[in-house]
Amino acid sequence: MKMDDFNVESKVPRYAYERSPVQDRAFMIVRADEKGINSAPVGDYTVLDPEEDLELAEKKVMNLISLLNGRKKLMDLGHETKTRVLYRIVSERDDENKSKILFYNLGNEGVSVENALFRIEADEEIWDA
Repeated sequence: MKMDDFNVESKVPRYAYERSPVQDRAFMIVRADEKGINSAPVGDYTVLDPEEDLELAEKKVMNLISLLNGRKKLMDLGHETKTRVLYRIVSERDDENKSKILFYNLGNEGVSVENALFRIEADEEIWDA
C-alpha cells in the first residue's frame, strides 16, 4: 500500500448509509457536514430484484459508500453473486436534481436483469470519486 492510499483509507468518511425508514428493500445514503457531526440524506439505493438477498445488497451498498469516500479497497462479491455487474447512467440530473444509475446483473444466461437503482443529489461530486 502506498502512503497516499493509506491517507485516503484512514480519512474520516463523509458518506454513510442507513436502512430506509420508508422502503423495506432500500438504503438511504447520507453525507456528514464538514465537522462530521450532522448528516443529511443525499440519495438512496433501491433493490429492484426481488430475488436478491438483502445482506448481499447491503454489501453492494457498502462498496458504493467506500467509492464515494474515495476508498480503493472494496469487498469482492463475485463469489456471492456469480454474476457480472453492469450499470447505465439513466440521467445525470433529473427533475428532482438527482443523478440516477441503474445496475444490472449479467448471469450465465447472457441476459441482464435490473438489479438496483442508485439515486444521489446531482450536486454531489460522484463522477470524480
